[in-house]
Amino acid sequence: MEDLFAAWNDVNTTSALHIGLLRERQHPVLKQIRRQMVIELVGFVLFLTVYYDFFDGDRKPVYANVLLVVAMLGVIAGNIVGYVFAKQGVIGMNLRESLRMHLEKMKVYAVVAVMARSLMMASVMVFFNAGWVVVIIFIVMWMVLVGIWVWRIRKLDRVYSDLSDPLDFGRPL
Repeated sequence: MEDLFAAWNDVNTTSALHIGLLRERQHPVLKQIRRQMVIELVGFVLFLTVYYDFFDGDRKPVYANVLLVVAMLGVIAGNIVGYVFAKQGVIGMNLRESLRMHLEKMKVYAVVAVMARSLMMASVMVFFNAGWVVVIIFIVMWMVLVGIWVWRIRKLDRVYSDLSDPLDFGRPL
């Protein structure tokens, strides 16, 4: 009987630990996403406040200015969507179903994130009339970004494939 009580107490301690991690301020992944989001937000806002005067925005075509501002705002919006996505829990009938739903959401977000960054890179190239060196650098950066997302999705897809037998949470022990 003592073993049963000890096992119960371990489960409750672990559950309390997981509940603590799910709090937004204490979750390490959410902290990292929030930190990146704040750093990029500050950088984009600073750039957008000085680009018009410092980088001769008044001498650039209107479409280049609009494209640049829209692209930066798109990346900021994409960051916010990513944070909300990471913050949401995934609820399914079993672990496999939950993972499948998360994988589908991640694929959609990956496309959104890559497209937002691509638009930003293209708008910077248009605004600054980028030379071939900058274009090559941006292409390499884009390829790395796509590679990171492909790696993340494949890694999660392998975990999903390894779960051949659904673990039903509703089943009594």
